[in-house]
Amino acid sequence: MATEGISRKRKRPNLFSNDVRALMYAFGDVPNPERESIAVLEDILTDYIVDMCHEAARMARTTNRNKVKVDDFKFALRRDYRKLGRVEELQRLSKEIHEARKTFDDSEGKSLSKSHGDKDK
Repeated sequence: MATEGISRKRKRPNLFSNDVRALMYAFGDVPNPERESIAVLEDILTDYIVDMCHEAARMARTTNRNKVKVDDFKFALRRDYRKLGRVEELQRLSKEIHEARKTFDDSEGKSLSKSHGDKDK
């Protein structure tokens, strides 16, 4: 299992080409950047994502788990305060949205049952 440090260069499909192109334009590049520029940035992005997944999987293995949890990614990002803060912010927002939907569904369900109950009488 000594695969750390070994780089496997495989031909990856263009998964993020449109997103990378849009991000490049949003950050001040030309509307239609060179294909090579997109390919290089996509390679960097894909390598980063793969490395983060490997690091999170390594953290899961050290705690004798087969499944990777969000906390494993947070641990992998522990030195990058900016990204870690963004992850925590997104988790907080996700929880708020979930709670708001739950509250909305509960209150709407009660009002619907009341209106249906009135018709039966």
